[in-house]
Amino acid sequence: MNPVMAPQKTRPAGTVATAPRAARAPRREVDDRTAREAGRDTVVSARGVVKRYGTGDAAVAALRGADVDLRRGEFTAIMGPSGSGKSTLMHILAGLDSPTEGSVTIDGVEIGRLKDRELTKLRRDKVGFIFQSFNLLPTLTAQENIVLPLTIAGRKVDQRWLADLVETVGLADRLTHKPSELSGGQQQRVAVARALVGRPAVLFADEPTGNLDSKTGDEVLGLLRRSADELGQTTIMVTHDAHAASVADRVLFLKDGEIVQDRSRMTRGEIYDVMKSLEVQR
Repeated sequence: MNPVMAPQKTRPAGTVATAPRAARAPRREVDDRTAREAGRDTVVSARGVVKRYGTGDAAVAALRGADVDLRRGEFTAIMGPSGSGKSTLMHILAGLDSPTEGSVTIDGVEIGRLKDRELTKLRRDKVGFIFQSFNLLPTLTAQENIVLPLTIAGRKVDQRWLADLVETVGLADRLTHKPSELSGGQQQRVAVARALVGRPAVLFADEPTGNLDSKTGDEVLGLLRRSADELGQTTIMVTHDAHAASVADRVLFLKDGEIVQDRSRMTRGEIYDVMKSLEVQR
């Protein structure tokens, strides 16, 4: 049986984390009770995930056997040096790419067993995405962009939920505006609302603040934090920014395709120190 990687117990926001521990092996043993508890509350699970590109002597391993459980309502940041495999891991966890070996489960469904149409439906119904480039349709209004996933799926819009989302992201006075009439931060807020409107089991955010200034980036991070705290939204964010990662409940650090540290909430300074140590070790 593959061991389960369980997160440490998180601390309330504002508390000071303990000093960073030395990097450990990417897998660790946990007791049976912890494993059972993690399994009951797991939304996304990966077991023995390997990703290789190429064949023979030219093969390159982007992931080398990742094991991780991502729990309901938890905000997780994925970090690592360039080429560490963090984006590859996110794409595989989201069902956007397939592992060479291993398995991934989303909300109790092993996605490797699904046919293309079934996988598309699962991503549409269970997964929300926020990208660095916003990906809004320029001819649609903010409201039309928000409800677009439901429109494509032929699903009815829950007007009360939509109203709650619009209030949460602060777009009530911008719903009739098109993307060109919105600031970068407002466009990303539309993207966040669009990702949440279908009530996904898990939300994936790929460098969501990468194209934003620091003030606007903080607003988007605050929105992701509130979606976890107030809406119970499971969120997985890939980022290179220590400040962004410090907002998360949990930080996974990758190096050379392996998860080398799994930490509960950390300060920006602590995250920076770990990242610096990983760069030095290369």
